[in-house]
Amino acid sequence: MNMKIISFVVLLSLGLLGCEKQPPKPIDRLAQLAAEAAQEAAKATIDPHEIKAIERRRSLMGQPGLQLYVVFFNDLGQPIDYFVTNGKCTSSGKRLTPDTDVVEGDRGSHYGYFAVPARSEDGTHGSSDEYIYCKTADGKYKQWNGDYYASSTPIELTIKPLIIDVVQTGESGIQTQQ
Repeated sequence: MNMKIISFVVLLSLGLLGCEKQPPKPIDRLAQLAAEAAQEAAKATIDPHEIKAIERRRSLMGQPGLQLYVVFFNDLGQPIDYFVTNGKCTSSGKRLTPDTDVVEGDRGSHYGYFAVPARSEDGTHGSSDEYIYCKTADGKYKQWNGDYYASSTPIELTIKPLIIDVVQTGESGIQTQQ
């Protein structure tokens, strides 16, 4: 009787092994992934993907000791400079203070409170050309008014940057290194 039960269990196990599902076809797997992505997107209506992307960027850019790898490009797309920053690059349009002040005074035929352009952080009024600026890991100030690319991981360039750093001046003129 024991042999009958063991034989039955072995046959049942072999039968179940033969009933295993075949791996899904690639097209079925893509359809399943698309359906899962659609469900995920439907869940994100309260917290859209755009907000999540902004939160990820804020988290990355707010890390203490952040270093970014930056490439400056000329108008032809040629890399002209490549360096590592301490922190992120900032655009010239950013301000730490409001761009208008409210003043009380006389404006000819009117007396009262008026909104006037405020001085920027550097003490000047008005606007300037758009540019970005950053501090390199070795303490240099870099400013650029062209295209750039910044990454939290090293950038692999296949073309050597054209930047020329001034090393020293001598009687024969400016000596440079490329």
